[in-house]
Amino acid sequence: MSSSNVERIKERLDIVDVIGSYIKLDKAGRNYKAKSPFTNEKTPSFYVSPERQLYYCFSSGKGGDMFSFVQDIEGTDFKGALKILADRSGITLEYEDKENLDKRDELFGVIEKAKEFYERALPKDLEASDYVKGRGIEHKTIQEWGIGYAPNDWRRLREHLASLKADDSVMRQVGLIKDTESGKEPYDTFRDRIMFPIYDTSGRTIAFSGRILHKNDKAPKYLNSPDTVLFKKSQVLYGLHKAKTAIRRNDYAVLVEGQMDLVLSHQAGVTNTVASSGTAI
Repeated sequence: MSSSNVERIKERLDIVDVIGSYIKLDKAGRNYKAKSPFTNEKTPSFYVSPERQLYYCFSSGKGGDMFSFVQDIEGTDFKGALKILADRSGITLEYEDKENLDKRDELFGVIEKAKEFYERALPKDLEASDYVKGRGIEHKTIQEWGIGYAPNDWRRLREHLASLKADDSVMRQVGLIKDTESGKEPYDTFRDRIMFPIYDTSGRTIAFSGRILHKNDKAPKYLNSPDTVLFKKSQVLYGLHKAKTAIRRNDYAVLVEGQMDLVLSHQAGVTNTVASSGTAI
């Protein structure tokens, strides 16, 4: 990850605006104060300095810049905080050469390319597009949640990712392809399915859930990615990356059964809604 990303984000974002989107800040002279978001306190001991672009919480001892705050409040790592703030600032992150990326970054990169492939495939398939629209999902919602379509082809995604220099071993590690018992070429895990990307709390794609488009007695109605190094099905709530701020604000969450219910709930304005991934919660 290029170090210039941090400086570019700091040029566009102000720490007061970032922290103020999570908690209520009150002016206190040249600074701002609030009740600590990390502890239960009655008297404000959390301070933000616009001049220094730093914060400090006396009740918890936490402090730092906007990146460390997002890490603490979101429970993510630095790269997760970087993505959250980059998305907020409208900055496209610049990556170093592939040789300098660690293995985890490579996995994230391949699964993100798969998401983009599915997104582009949806408007190209009339039946898939009509099905999504027929369920009442608006175009803006489709884009916001990255909803796509896995073509009804055995190896379309694999061939596409291979053309981008992705190895089978990497695709296999993130659950995008499966091996045949006969030893033939691996095939795509998802085929003929409406695809819902599953995100971590930082908004990074980590897995997929696919709803079959054409009824097939030999295939399940919904198919989730297998557990991988990026995705543990029993530990993930679908939509939490978008719902967490509303959950804090309302002090409760609405739990629904699946992806379709979730996106329609958010579309209707119930933004503190999350969904389980099947029955594994």
